[in-house]
Amino acid sequence: MIRRRRPRILLWLLPLSLTACASLPDTDPIAAQMRSGGNCAPADAAPPAFSALQFNQSSQPVPRARPKLELQGQMSIKLAAFADQAAKGLSLGFFFSGNTDAGQLDLMTLMGSQIAQVNWQPGEAWLTNDKGRQRYDNLEALSLAALGESLPLRSLIQWMQGQPDLDLPSLPGPQANTFTQEGWLIDTNELPEKKLHARREASATQRAVQLKIYLDR
Repeated sequence: MIRRRRPRILLWLLPLSLTACASLPDTDPIAAQMRSGGNCAPADAAPPAFSALQFNQSSQPVPRARPKLELQGQMSIKLAAFADQAAKGLSLGFFFSGNTDAGQLDLMTLMGSQIAQVNWQPGEAWLTNDKGRQRYDNLEALSLAALGESLPLRSLIQWMQGQPDLDLPSLPGPQANTFTQEGWLIDTNELPEKKLHARREASATQRAVQLKIYLDR
C-alpha cells in the first residue's frame, strides 16, 4: 500500500514559501502581486491595531435604557414652620409616566381635577399650570415654585420602587427596610401595602418635611 505523504510535504514547504515571500524585494513585481493577492505579508507587519480595541469594546457592558414606569396614587406633604414661613400641608393626587431621566407627572386634587403638569428631561424641566408654561433648570427649582418647597421628585420615583436613587449616594437607615439619601430618611416597611414614608429633619437652612405616598399601582 502506498502511503500518502502530500500533507507532510506541504507542511515542509510552507516555511520555505514564507521565507521566499519575506526575501523578495518590495520592487519585485512578483512580490507585489503575491502581497496584493493576500499570499504574503511584510515580514515586519504588526497585527491589526484594532483587534484589542474591538475586544475591549465587546467586553464592555452596554448601557441599558431605564424602563418606563406608570405610577398612580396620592401624596401628602407636610411642611413644618420655618423662620417666617408658617406650617402647611398639601394633599395631591398624581399620575407618573416615564422614568427618572425623562418623565411626566400630573398633579391633581383629590377629586381628580388637574392642578399642574410637570415634564422633565436631562438638563431641564417644565411646569404647566393656569399661569402658563414655565421652564426650570431642574426639578428641585420647579418643585420650589410649584409646591413651596424643593422636593426630590426625581429620586422619589426610585423611592416608590423601594430603592435609592441609583445616581446618588445612599446609606442604610437605622431600622430595617430604611435608607438615607440626600438628607432624607426613607422608610419602605409598608411598601408591600403600597405606602411609602420619607422624612427630612429641619436644619439651620431648611424646614422639616414629611412625605407620605399611597400608591394605587
